[in-house]
Amino acid sequence: MSSALLMFFLLFCCGFGAMYISFAPQARKYLQTLQLKFYMLPIIYIWLFYSVGCLGVYFITDNHDFIESLTLTRLLLPLGLSALIYAASLLFADLGFVITLSIAVVILVLAQPLGEGSSFPELPNWSVQAGTIIFGILFCSFYRLMNSTAQSFIIPLLAILFGVSVLSSLGAAPMFCALCAAVFMGLLTAYLSVNFYGEKIDLDSGSCAVIAFLTFSLLVMNIGEFCFVPCLIFTTVFWVELLAALWHRYLVKHEGSLMENSNYYLAATKYSHNVLAMNIFKICAICVFLGWFQLFSINTFSLPLVALLIIMWLNSSFGRGSADEPKNLKEINQAFVQDLKQNIQTAKDALNIKQKDK
Repeated sequence: MSSALLMFFLLFCCGFGAMYISFAPQARKYLQTLQLKFYMLPIIYIWLFYSVGCLGVYFITDNHDFIESLTLTRLLLPLGLSALIYAASLLFADLGFVITLSIAVVILVLAQPLGEGSSFPELPNWSVQAGTIIFGILFCSFYRLMNSTAQSFIIPLLAILFGVSVLSSLGAAPMFCALCAAVFMGLLTAYLSVNFYGEKIDLDSGSCAVIAFLTFSLLVMNIGEFCFVPCLIFTTVFWVELLAALWHRYLVKHEGSLMENSNYYLAATKYSHNVLAMNIFKICAICVFLGWFQLFSINTFSLPLVALLIIMWLNSSFGRGSADEPKNLKEINQAFVQDLKQNIQTAKDALNIKQKDK
């Protein structure tokens, strides 16, 4: 374990150093010239260094802790598909990009063996694969709504990757996933450090999709390793933000983009970068803890629902609450319940008006 932990920190530092040394000068150059060149894009360095890191990890580890053996094809497939996704974002309009992304997710999921390590043995394999494909398409397509700030985009990803790493340390996930996650965490942390007080070079929608896809590829690699449900719980923060954005965009406000209706976007308009990062970190830490707890839970479905409700409450309290001094738990709870009732009533009024118009 000590050697694995040392390797984890070494890979994290290598990823951080490589990304910072390569990307920070490009960000400074862009601020000086305000001319964005292709080689300045952060996704180029993230994809390149992550690919090198994954290949290095594959060849320096024996990978005997996989229930379903790790092949070179399973390693190279997400790297190649992610490059295809980014190329599609440059070449095609929205429909062509979504189709390419969906095909990539389908290929990736179908390439992962379920075997005896499936977390849903009572369900047929095709239904598990279909659910995972829907999960992956939504996650990769809509994760860009988290890109209101570097904090709201990167910190939940770091929490997901850290959660997978701890699963590996507990013997629930293969060590390969933890070591690849270490490289990825280093790269994303370096990007966050450069853009912490305001994004110098923003991530476009294609870059957001590629990063989400690479994260999803690490999660889906555990679909046959008995620990897929905890991996799903690690992503709860994103699902809460998506649900909140859809609710307020289409049922309450009827205006703005999904990003502008998310909790973290509203929080970014009220709080400093440090406060924003600290509160998102705390919420993500609770989410990761719930994911670890799932390892010891007999029920496969109840804890994900509990995690969804808890994170929904925390995100709404943080994003849509007052920017004044923090309230105590009772006051936060009362404010959340009152806001929820008000949103439901607003949605009912809007539906009644539409029915009367018909």
